[in-house]
Amino acid sequence: MSALGQTIYPYCKHLRMLDLRDLGYLLEDDKFRQGKIVKKFFSGSLERFHLTAEAPVRQGSRNRPKKLDIGRIVVTVGDVITEQSPLLETLTEPTIDGLLSSALLSWAPRLSHLRRLDLWDGSALADETVCRLIHAHCPNLDALRIYQATSQDADRQIASFIIGRKPNTLTYFECLSNCHIGVETAVALSNMHGKSLAVLKLYLTEDKVKALGCLQGCTSVTTLAIDCSGQSDDLKATQNDLYLEIVEWLRACVSLRDISLSHMISAPDLILPLLLTKEIHLHKLQINSKEGMMYLVKDHHDFHQSLGQELSLQELSLRADPEGLGRDDLDTMTTSICSLSNLRHLTLIRISDFFTDQHIQAFACHLENLEHIYVGGYGITDGVWDSVARLKSLKSLTFSGLTHFTMAGMLRFVEQLGDGNQGLMLAIDNAANESALTLEEQDVVREALATKVEGSLAYQLLPGMAHDICLVCNE
Repeated sequence: MSALGQTIYPYCKHLRMLDLRDLGYLLEDDKFRQGKIVKKFFSGSLERFHLTAEAPVRQGSRNRPKKLDIGRIVVTVGDVITEQSPLLETLTEPTIDGLLSSALLSWAPRLSHLRRLDLWDGSALADETVCRLIHAHCPNLDALRIYQATSQDADRQIASFIIGRKPNTLTYFECLSNCHIGVETAVALSNMHGKSLAVLKLYLTEDKVKALGCLQGCTSVTTLAIDCSGQSDDLKATQNDLYLEIVEWLRACVSLRDISLSHMISAPDLILPLLLTKEIHLHKLQINSKEGMMYLVKDHHDFHQSLGQELSLQELSLRADPEGLGRDDLDTMTTSICSLSNLRHLTLIRISDFFTDQHIQAFACHLENLEHIYVGGYGITDGVWDSVARLKSLKSLTFSGLTHFTMAGMLRFVEQLGDGNQGLMLAIDNAANESALTLEEQDVVREALATKVEGSLAYQLLPGMAHDICLVCNE
């Protein structure tokens, strides 16, 4: 064993997780690489890791210092740690393309306890030798997370790796950005790990959405997150067969507790059948989309009405377009949400643009377990404070809509807070210019919050000129 190995072994022999990202970030930091810091860092037992590469020579430059070879440093450090960490269970690749493609050739035989592999670049799975070594020496690996995969053949490569695992051992699979995931990966997950896969998080380009129709075997999913890029289609209207296949699969996932659909205009249509399935009891529901891709609230009355039946919900996050919203739709949505007595987190973005004091008061009165609230509205006043102050577990409160709060009203709210509100974060994102608190008044409220519950205040005026917003209610 090397001198360095003898030094770090007492610290590494019980190591369970190795995340190489922080080391990569440190070595890439300009401040770290300047002056004497880098020399002091790579001294003593760490001197062997001071690996450099010749920097490009620029015309007119002399004695240019050598550049740190970040990739080699990270791999060399990893070599030492993996040698001394027989119980390592989680390995996370730094944000350096292809770093583990070669490193795993020597590391995999040492990782007999590995359970989770986080890859920055899925290209490591393009190497069949690496895959065979992982299959042979990492029998406990049950979680795979990939940030990106640049190869156009990545769908086949990732599918091949999944097929190579022992059946029904993979419990967690996630891709965070474009990994070219498609039908082949979906079929591999469904056929090989459908009974074990509990967490499935996919980033799909618009031409790969059809892969969702190939997941029929994945009926043990408890957490599902689908993020689509590009312009999503209304599946129910344009690809009804695919829509029905996805709904059939989702309804078979009776253990589903957490569902998040992002940038899918069909999200409410896909989730509605789940709300009507008695065997499914959701704890978390999220629909999120960027501007231009949100579903229209007025077109999904049944979805909002059925939300009130999902009494097991603890977290609800909706982002939708309120254009053309009528009074009936607004009342239906409010009544449904007020029925969710177990709700802890409530996030309503854009969908709550037309809320008034009365809507926020209703939530506060009926949802006494709320801990986090993010809500819009128009012309919200001090009338909400007494109701909101009754929420004895409230930890964060954000008003993203136009507000007309006074210092006196906010101080009255602060005075009513209790022990369960410790650390409360209060954010006013769009205070009306004509009723804005002065800097001195903001400081008074901020100090009162800090004194009462060690809380904090973020306060911003409505950007630019105030706009008149009219809500035409359809009787």
